[in-house]
Amino acid sequence: MKVIFNKSDLVSTLDRVQRAAQTKVTSNTNNGFFISAAGGNILIQANDYTIGIKTSCPANIEEEGVTVIAAPQLQSTIRMMPAGDITMEKGDHENLVSFQSGSYVSKFPTRDQVEFPDVQEMDHRNHCLVKCRDFADMVSLVSFAAANDKQKPIFSGILFEVTKNTFTMAATNTHRLAAKEITLDEEAAAEGRFIVPAGILSDVSRILPLDDDTAQVEISWSKNHVAFTFGDTYFIASLVNGEYPDYHRIIPTHFDARAEVNLKDFEEAVRFVSPISRDMSYQTINFHFEGDTLEIFEEDPDIGKADTSIPVKLEGDNISLTFNCNYIEDILKHSKGDVIILNLQKAGPIVIEQEEDKSYSYMLTPMRGRKY
Repeated sequence: MKVIFNKSDLVSTLDRVQRAAQTKVTSNTNNGFFISAAGGNILIQANDYTIGIKTSCPANIEEEGVTVIAAPQLQSTIRMMPAGDITMEKGDHENLVSFQSGSYVSKFPTRDQVEFPDVQEMDHRNHCLVKCRDFADMVSLVSFAAANDKQKPIFSGILFEVTKNTFTMAATNTHRLAAKEITLDEEAAAEGRFIVPAGILSDVSRILPLDDDTAQVEISWSKNHVAFTFGDTYFIASLVNGEYPDYHRIIPTHFDARAEVNLKDFEEAVRFVSPISRDMSYQTINFHFEGDTLEIFEEDPDIGKADTSIPVKLEGDNISLTFNCNYIEDILKHSKGDVIILNLQKAGPIVIEQEEDKSYSYMLTPMRGRKY
């Protein structure tokens, strides 16, 4: 087997499949990087049984062959080689594969390719097409609201809802919820509702071709798996088992007040108060809406006090609320435009909307705080 790669192409391809490669030397599974050179094509894949990724890499094949490399150092070693061509070579009866670029040479042990768990593609019958850039934006806007608690696997995932014309992502840790909906350019081949691990979506977003505004990712699903196909890359993962709650039912439709706040003013006020909040046990931040003023403050006798006010356009009752400061900062990081809209209840959650994107909403439950 002898293949000549361009370094940048090989590095990029290994980076795409790295997430699924169990490259620990002590691993009992015959995993790692599967590299096949046949029929003029280079196929590189990895599979850790939870996720599987396969993709192609441009190269010049001088001798066809197949090998499996289970080496934790492979990717970092290739990165350290000089720019230009890298020659991969393995003899028919050898158990070492070499990579050479000029005077730089590295060799790694190989494993039996017969036992490698090939990445098998599932039926693409249930699928929809989403622009890669839209998909990555949705993941960014929603995934931060998912739970980190592994004891609640359902809430550590992100809900996908597919109808004929719409695609929605939603995530919650039971204290906050973020949801984003887009209209599909093409009708979905089927409707679906399933839960995808949040970490998987970060991996998919990282390797999407975001430099092409027209590039699309095909999302296909079955009872237990979801797959993402884009370009020549196929990424399959296991779904989270369980029934996601109907989040539509918990989003309030009636509010006691509605407030419009300049986003920049709001960010600066929260940033001013947050150092006090973050040093407190419950990391709370207080809001008091009255007339045309929003007071934002927090205090602790052992830490200190911060208090400021900004203009607000308030419709409805005066309201005092307390929230987790980190949760407020999270939504501000993902907000755009000049104004954000705060839909308020005296004894219930706040729903934050974007002036420029009505399809994105964020709901947050209040905490106990200072009383007026």
